[in-house]
Amino acid sequence: MKVVLSPFKADGEVFAPPSKSYAHRYIIAAFLAGKKCVIENVGFSDDVFATVAAITSLGGIIEKNGDTVIVNGRKPVKQATVDCGESGSTMRFLMPVAAALGIDALFTGKGKLMFRPVEDIAAAVNGHGATILNHTVSGQLTCGKYYLNGNLSSQFASGLLFALSALSGDSEIIFTGDTVSKGYIDITVSVLEEFGVEISETATGYKIKGGFNPPEKVSVEGDWSGAAFPLAIGALCGKATVNNLKYPSLQPDCAILDILQNFGAKVSVGKGKITVEKGALCGIEEICCENFPDIAQVICSVAAFCKGKTRLTGINRLKIKESDRIAAIINTLKTCGIRATYDGAALTVYGGTPKGGTFDGGKDHRTVMSAAVIACSANGVSTVDGAEYCAKSYPSFFGDIKLLGGKADVNI
Repeated sequence: MKVVLSPFKADGEVFAPPSKSYAHRYIIAAFLAGKKCVIENVGFSDDVFATVAAITSLGGIIEKNGDTVIVNGRKPVKQATVDCGESGSTMRFLMPVAAALGIDALFTGKGKLMFRPVEDIAAAVNGHGATILNHTVSGQLTCGKYYLNGNLSSQFASGLLFALSALSGDSEIIFTGDTVSKGYIDITVSVLEEFGVEISETATGYKIKGGFNPPEKVSVEGDWSGAAFPLAIGALCGKATVNNLKYPSLQPDCAILDILQNFGAKVSVGKGKITVEKGALCGIEEICCENFPDIAQVICSVAAFCKGKTRLTGINRLKIKESDRIAAIINTLKTCGIRATYDGAALTVYGGTPKGGTFDGGKDHRTVMSAAVIACSANGVSTVDGAEYCAKSYPSFFGDIKLLGGKADVNI
C-alpha cells in the first residue's frame, strides 16, 4: 500500500501506542507465573500478536478483550511449532523459555526473521540440559551459571532472564563482553521483579532466584519508540503533543526527548504528556545510538532538516534488523536530496532542504515511518510505499498524522 503525504503545519494531540517492550514482557511473565493476570493497554501491533500466538503454542491459556490480554495460566505441552511472525523479540525471548519448560520446539517466522542471528543464546544454553540448534529447541534447562555474550542484542539476556526465572533454584548470568541496549534488560528485570522474581545485579551480570508471585493486573505504558515519530513531526512541522507517556521511563528510546531538544526543538513535559515544537534546528556533533537503535532512523529524518551535519555512532546492529537500516537511511535521504555517508563506524547526515519524492519503505515499519516524517515537512508532495508495514508496531500511525493536522491518503 502507498500513502501520499504533503507538507503541513502540525498542531494537535495523539496518544502513544502501547509499548511493545512492556507488552511482550508482561505477557511472557504472566504466562510463566501460571496464574491469572489481566494485562491492560496491550494494543494491536503485529509483534505483540506474534507473542500471544507463540505463547499459546507453548501452552499458554490466553484470551483477548479489546486491548486487554488475560492470561489464565498454562497447560503442559511437550512439543510445539512456534510461529513468531516477524518479531525478533518473540523468538529470542521464547527459545530459552521453551528450554526452561522442557518443550521440544521448532521456531519459525517470516520475512528476514529466520536470518537474524541466534547463535549467542544457543552458546549460552547448550550444555545446561537443553540444546538450541539453529531454530530447534530440545531438552530441559537446569539451574547454573550461564555465560552470555551481550554485545549483539539485549534480547538474548532478556530471554535467559525469563527462562532462569521459571526454574526452581538459583542461577547466574555472567556477561562475557559489553552489553548493548542495557535499558531493555532493565525493563525485563523490572517486569520480573513486579511478578515476584528475586533478581540481583552483580558486577558481571545477574543472580536469579526462580519463582513467581504475580500481580492480578498490570497496565502497559506508552511506547517511546513509536512516540518518537509524532514528536519528530512536531520538531519539524509546528507542534505535536503525545499523551500516555511516562517520563522518566526505563525505555531507552525516551532519549529522543533530549535529542530533539539538542537539535533545537522546544520541548515541554506535562503530566503524562510531552509537547515538542519547531525551533531553529542545528546538527549534533555526535549521537551514540548503541542503547536506542530503534530511533536512529527518525533521528536521521530530523537531521536532514538541520543546519550543518549530524554524526551517528553505535549503529552497526542496524544492518541486522528487519532490513539493513543503514542502507535504508542512506537511500531514504538520497530520495529527498540529502546526502548521508557511512564509513563503517559512523553515519553522517549533511542537513539541508529536503524535497518530496517517492520513498521505498523497504518492507520495514521504521523505514516507512521515518520517510513519512520527512514527507510531512519536505518541499512538495511525497509518496511512501509500504504503509501496511506500520501495523508491526504502530497501526494508527497515519491516522495520528491526520490528528496532527496532516493529510495521509493511503491507497493500494
